[in-house]
Amino acid sequence: MSALPAPASAPRPGSARARVGAAPPARTTRLTEGLLERRQGPLRFLTGGSGPPLVLCHGFLGSAENFDAWLPTLLPRRTVVIPDLPGFGASAPLPGRHTAGALGREVAAVALALGHERYDLAGLCLGASVALAMAGDRPESVGSLLLHTPLLHPTVVRRRFHAQVAGFTAPGVFAAITWLAHRRWASDWYKRHLTEGEDVDLSAAQVNFDNQLRACPRAARAWLRDGLRHDFRRLVADWPRPVLLMVAADDRIVDVPQLAALARAHPLVETRVVDSAGHGWSAAFVTAQRALLAGFLDRVDGRERPSRALGPWAR
Repeated sequence: MSALPAPASAPRPGSARARVGAAPPARTTRLTEGLLERRQGPLRFLTGGSGPPLVLCHGFLGSAENFDAWLPTLLPRRTVVIPDLPGFGASAPLPGRHTAGALGREVAAVALALGHERYDLAGLCLGASVALAMAGDRPESVGSLLLHTPLLHPTVVRRRFHAQVAGFTAPGVFAAITWLAHRRWASDWYKRHLTEGEDVDLSAAQVNFDNQLRACPRAARAWLRDGLRHDFRRLVADWPRPVLLMVAADDRIVDVPQLAALARAHPLVETRVVDSAGHGWSAAFVTAQRALLAGFLDRVDGRERPSRALGPWAR
């Protein structure tokens, strides 16, 4: 594939909150699966769609399938490239440390192998840290940023989540936590009460659990510990191209008001807080995400005026 032109500059966005509605019916989409052969083993990716390239970085213990719910919105607008990060999904782990920077270099290698020298970049939670590390390493390659629940700074992450990570990843403890994470009852209890909340799509929950079973424990521990240490505030503040920051109002991992305040002060950052949603993806939350993604990408491409961006969720 050849590189596609970068999107045009977007109008100066504002900041708003959103209210969710009912989700539209799911649509079946087809992507092409590929492998990037490396010395340590293959790196799996999915690609498809049409338009300028958009590279997506999945969240913790995830895979490319994390973005299935976004595909009906993205594929008509972007050529997507979605790797399984090393050590997750069907991709082999790295021989060294799994840091945001190391994972980002592998993602960039996939994009380059497909002929994409410039692309928009998206990430979910810890995947946003990978995307931001990539943007910092190669700003000439990255256009707009789409960040879902990014961990922009250690103080943005709630103290209780820092405490959970410190305890769960401690020497002598992590093996037991990995064993528990492979038991559906334990995984569901933890997510329901400590991270995701009650209203979570069951099919997405099954995909997430399947991904937990095949994740490399060494990669998971290293990425989680590294992902909570970065300070990306200046990078986002100084980014010269449009940024979309999405977060749920009831998220249990990040301090939402602080995250929104950090981003809202900067003119090229659209901060969108979705009401009645948490860290887990309910059908209604997915509907809001699709509306926000469509509005942002259409404005970046010059196809939509800002006043129409949020549809029925605008306040």
